[in-house]
Amino acid sequence: MTRKTPSEFGSHDDWLMHVRSEIPLPERPYALAIGRMDLFRSFYRIQGLPFLAQFTEELQRIETMHDSERTVALEALNDLIFRSLTMHLFKRARSTTSIDDRRTPASPRKEIEELFNHLAQKNAYFALWTLYKRGVSDLSVAEEWDEYLLRELGTQSPDALVFTRAMVELDRLLTLFHDENLALPSLAFERIWFLHSLRGAERMTQTRAVLGTLMAELGACTSA
Repeated sequence: MTRKTPSEFGSHDDWLMHVRSEIPLPERPYALAIGRMDLFRSFYRIQGLPFLAQFTEELQRIETMHDSERTVALEALNDLIFRSLTMHLFKRARSTTSIDDRRTPASPRKEIEELFNHLAQKNAYFALWTLYKRGVSDLSVAEEWDEYLLRELGTQSPDALVFTRAMVELDRLLTLFHDENLALPSLAFERIWFLHSLRGAERMTQTRAVLGTLMAELGACTSA
């Protein structure tokens, strides 16, 4: 059977519709994992980056595995590719930092302040929440925030609304880390830095993973 990939469709929703209508239920998790791999490979091509031989070799090995094993193995490979890509992009984005800046490690609080500044400037969805909370006196009035959000993003996809609501939770968690001067978990800084650059289902997949990691780290710190 010829396998179709997300790049052959006009939108991620069209790809999901194809999977749900054309792929047998037992095969859908693997098809979705393959789709996620295709998105990563497309991003590598767009960025002019070589897709590492070790990833290709591992993918070839996974395709020979039994159905019960290969989906789990492929998702693990996808996570490895995403971490590698995140680190590469982050290092490239920070390559203009002066030698003196790189020589002096920042405190956790300073790093989070840098992250806040970056998100307010580059992540339009996080910036939307930042502007809103600066202009209201009672942040507990969720109805007003939802009304504001619908006015600002009403013409955009539902995914944009979901992602922007997640930025509220991200802001609150980062504030807790900042106030307690707690170091962020490994790679959390880099992943948060690029969350807004992701597209389709991958964006919320990574956002939920980051939020879960932050909450777990806070729980470990408070129980220690």
